[in-house]
Amino acid sequence: MSTAPGIATDVETVDDKPRNIILEQAVLTLDDDTLHGSVSCPRRSRVWLKIDFLVLPVVTMIYLLACLDLANIGNARIAGLQQKLGISDAQFSIAMTVALIPPIALNIPSNYLMIIVGPHIFLPVILILLGLSSALQGVVTTYPAFIACRFFTGLFSGALLPGLSIYLACYYPRRMLQVRMAIMFTAIPCATCTSGLIAAGIIHMDGVGHIPGYGWLFLLDGIACIIFGLACIWVMPKGPTRISLLNEAEKLYVTHVLVEDDVATETNNLSPFWYEMRRVLAQPHVLVMALAGFFADVTTVGLGYFLPSIIAGMGFEGSKAQLMSVPPFILGAIVSLLVALVSDRYGHRGVTTSICAAISSAGFAIYIASDQTSLRYMSLFLAVPGSLCAWPALATWLVNNTAPIVRRTTAIAFSGTITQFGGILSVWLYGTISAPPDYTSATVTLLAFQIGVVICAMLCFVYLGSENRRKKLAREAYGERPPHEVPVSNESIWFEYVM
Repeated sequence: MSTAPGIATDVETVDDKPRNIILEQAVLTLDDDTLHGSVSCPRRSRVWLKIDFLVLPVVTMIYLLACLDLANIGNARIAGLQQKLGISDAQFSIAMTVALIPPIALNIPSNYLMIIVGPHIFLPVILILLGLSSALQGVVTTYPAFIACRFFTGLFSGALLPGLSIYLACYYPRRMLQVRMAIMFTAIPCATCTSGLIAAGIIHMDGVGHIPGYGWLFLLDGIACIIFGLACIWVMPKGPTRISLLNEAEKLYVTHVLVEDDVATETNNLSPFWYEMRRVLAQPHVLVMALAGFFADVTTVGLGYFLPSIIAGMGFEGSKAQLMSVPPFILGAIVSLLVALVSDRYGHRGVTTSICAAISSAGFAIYIASDQTSLRYMSLFLAVPGSLCAWPALATWLVNNTAPIVRRTTAIAFSGTITQFGGILSVWLYGTISAPPDYTSATVTLLAFQIGVVICAMLCFVYLGSENRRKKLAREAYGERPPHEVPVSNESIWFEYVM
């Protein structure tokens, strides 16, 4: 069907108009036939592929570079970091804790700052600062200096994940988001694999430039962060309607689809931020998902930091332990993408989360029950993929079920703050609370927490299902949907929760 008269004029100036005007045009002025006629069925899938082509590689690479620090610490530890600095296991845990404290205090203010500045500027600048602090970890020679570097590294890396999640959620309908989130979260296993492979070779550079071998891990990561952060300032689009690869009709089509799915891409009204923060605390599903995030983060951070140490505790040493930490994470990345495709296809985040956490629980149970090295190592191929698959599903579920965008931002900030406590617990579990080589107490804790994820996911599933049934009855009593609220709240009867 041809485009209706008058559309071309509006489209030509779409990037110069306030967002609320664009939304009104996309939803009220243009009918479905007009919008979908201007973008034919075969081209619609290419529209999202165009967005994928520009947005996904950028956010995934940013997260990969941020996750490299987490992986580098684990590899640097078994490559001589503690011996070089002359610190104990307790002091090492303190250094890891210091990195996790800043996001607890600053997650919410940093998200507020991000929506003022704009993610397309805020995220690249944070990545550059992260690169500087990460690189300095490779050249410090004293424990206090290392502590200072860990503080700033934690401050900057902690601001990236919530910001990337918010940024990514502005580009896709809710039933298309988890596979994109899973692609971004593949940065966790990819960072571990990359760091492990690099560490196996780079530790032989010990003494080059008077820098220890592990120091080159931090230096290379830091330099990569700085270079890519500078590039992102020019590459990251401001929003869906600012993607140069899309033509004018495609921009209006994307805006229409997002608004139809109650996904607002921007907000010009920042005043409700702290009001929405209070509203977040009254959302039962947000509170339960935050608790599940705490349980999941203990597992993810613990395995990310300490999997080389866990494998070393089985009797493998040095570069062999680093290399053997790679296969479980590779499997985790592959399975995570497959699970995300199924979850997006059927829209069941709760079931996905529960199954993945149950698989991870089985892996930890086998590890505890067995004393055979081969069986313990094989159990990691359940524990690692299961925990990695549950995390994207949880993150996507929270993003899907909080609206408008200001509430989504505050919910992610609140959840991120809670999960940081999980990260703090995980760095004390291994080597301090739970001693090597078996790490029995730590493994029992992770098993209990994965069971906790299953319980939380099922509670949310039941609650959201009951809310959807209540809203359906209210919609039937109300009749035809009025013109859209911009932005719509997740409490609205017209907002259907993703299960």
